[in-house]
Amino acid sequence: MAFTVAAVAVSAYSAQAQTTIRFATSVPEAETAEVRGMKAMADYIEFKSDGQLQVDLLFGTLGAGERELTEMAQQGAVEMALAADGAVSGFYDKLQVFAIPYLFKSSPVAWEFVRLPIAKEMQQEMLDRTGLRTVVWAENGFRNLTNSKHPVKGPQDMQGLKMRVMESPVYMRFMESLGAAATPISFSELVMSLQQRVVDGQENASVNVFENGMADVQNYFSTTEHIYSMTVITINDAFYQSLTPAQQQIIMEAGQLYASVANAIKVSADRAYVERIRDEKGLEVHITTPEEKEAFREVSQGAVVEYVNEQLGKEFVDRILAAVKDAETAVYGQ
Repeated sequence: MAFTVAAVAVSAYSAQAQTTIRFATSVPEAETAEVRGMKAMADYIEFKSDGQLQVDLLFGTLGAGERELTEMAQQGAVEMALAADGAVSGFYDKLQVFAIPYLFKSSPVAWEFVRLPIAKEMQQEMLDRTGLRTVVWAENGFRNLTNSKHPVKGPQDMQGLKMRVMESPVYMRFMESLGAAATPISFSELVMSLQQRVVDGQENASVNVFENGMADVQNYFSTTEHIYSMTVITINDAFYQSLTPAQQQIIMEAGQLYASVANAIKVSADRAYVERIRDEKGLEVHITTPEEKEAFREVSQGAVVEYVNEQLGKEFVDRILAAVKDAETAVYGQ
């Protein structure tokens, strides 16, 4: 009897000690940077916690969009969520600043920016406002244009196109500055909307275009690289505070592992994905020239900066632009 009671006690203690983290994304399970990064995080968390933390990865969760999943994390329906910055900006509006066209010259500049004090300040402010703690900002990739109507070589080719955008007013302003009709649609509904011609086109990183089905229902692809998008992993702060300091450390370390995995995969695979979009999916690919990018920048950046100044304050936007310059100096030198 004593042995049985002891065994039950040990079993009860083990059950109590083990904590499950539901980690949700709208991205379907595939060989994408997001999925590989999330799996690396889960393995790291479970190993480093000696099994006390278990991660339940939820891919393509219940057909919910990124905004809904972020809200679920805020409310505690899931513990962690992965979403693009444009969707999370609905909870913390200052993330809209990253939708300024041609803000970052390269991915390494963006990676350097996220290490600067102003990035940490934004993350703390988001926590204070929303109860969502930022685990990491990582590479989502430079966004490119696709559509089903005609090749896009310059801003004039965007006139009249119906374009899906993330649920972010800044992305809407960007599309409208180019003369396109902007339609907010969640990521989970994007492919169906393109297939049913609810919209003519969309913009996303090349890996997402290939792996998540957009290339299967589009005809034209342009490497405009107009906006650098970040992936934001958030955790419900009440849940985070319930963990031990050691467990909290493991979570944050795992976030950095995600960034290392996703950043490397996204950048190294970009050219290969553009070629696969052309060769395997049959899209007509236009490689946007520096001159064409400058034309896009001239048409769109001013309108978006003006809007962001109105929404977030010119002082804040100027600080961001100055910090980007500091990041450029750190990457490229004086």
